[in-house]
Amino acid sequence: MTFALPLLLVLCAGARAQNAAPPGPEEGFALDLTRIELSVREGSAGLRSRMSGSGLSHEEALRLVLGKLAGSGAPEEFVRAAFDDPQTRVVPEIVDRFGKPAEGMPYEQYRKIFLTEATIEGGARLVRERTALLSEVETRTGVDRHLITALVGVETRYGTRTGQFTVFNALYTAVRAVPKRSAWAAGELAELLKLCRAENLPAHQILGSYAGAFGFAQFIPSSFNRLAVDFDGDGRKRWDEWPDVLGSVGNYLTRAGYKPGGSFERGSANWNSIYAYNHAENYVRVVLELRQAVLERAPAPSAKAVCENEACDDIF
Repeated sequence: MTFALPLLLVLCAGARAQNAAPPGPEEGFALDLTRIELSVREGSAGLRSRMSGSGLSHEEALRLVLGKLAGSGAPEEFVRAAFDDPQTRVVPEIVDRFGKPAEGMPYEQYRKIFLTEATIEGGARLVRERTALLSEVETRTGVDRHLITALVGVETRYGTRTGQFTVFNALYTAVRAVPKRSAWAAGELAELLKLCRAENLPAHQILGSYAGAFGFAQFIPSSFNRLAVDFDGDGRKRWDEWPDVLGSVGNYLTRAGYKPGGSFERGSANWNSIYAYNHAENYVRVVLELRQAVLERAPAPSAKAVCENEACDDIF
């Protein structure tokens, strides 16, 4: 997705939980420690390329995000409290991952991460177990059920690997220490704070990928706020409940130009809708390859079969 990709690095990176360490009173000192840690791992040349330019202080990052929130109604004290939380910190591992996206691998190496027996069978099982729900999503959004299934399979192995970084720290790190992503990450951090305020959640509660994507479908905050749907009508948009997750993926792809019954050839509307989800050709290729494998393992049932096997008036 826009940047939601990235979601998928959660799958192959084995992200470890981030134990919050209280920041020291001198933010410049904290950033210097980050530079030292990175220099040991990467060498001075790699460090300079990552940290040169617009490395921001804690206060500069705060003011950048406050600017993104201007006019949103978010109280400054709410934003400051999130920034000054003892859990807030720059995470060196996140800086490193921004420089090494898995999508840059040769395709044959990349596909081996996702095209496994476990992933194919997991997708087939989801199609079988959520038949009525997927039928309803397909009817209401027009998006192929096997495509939705494959996308969630690539992103999080069907909701089992959603990430272990706090989304706040992932985006905070990018704002401060990944100059090329700083402005983008500030906007996403602002959107995360809007979501946390609306849901009455602590800013550090939501876990996700190194790039700030979260939930079963790994939406980034702006995409979630704009495109997630309350598919089951319970009054909330959830990133970890299947009706809303599958409905939201269908809505995303539809809004990105997906055409029911259309081709998946490179450059087609449907190919482009997947590319919009994650701007990487390898990503589109592996989603489509997994889609085909799941389709062969678990073809779509007829409408009659759906209603024989599930209560069609209680699909959620």
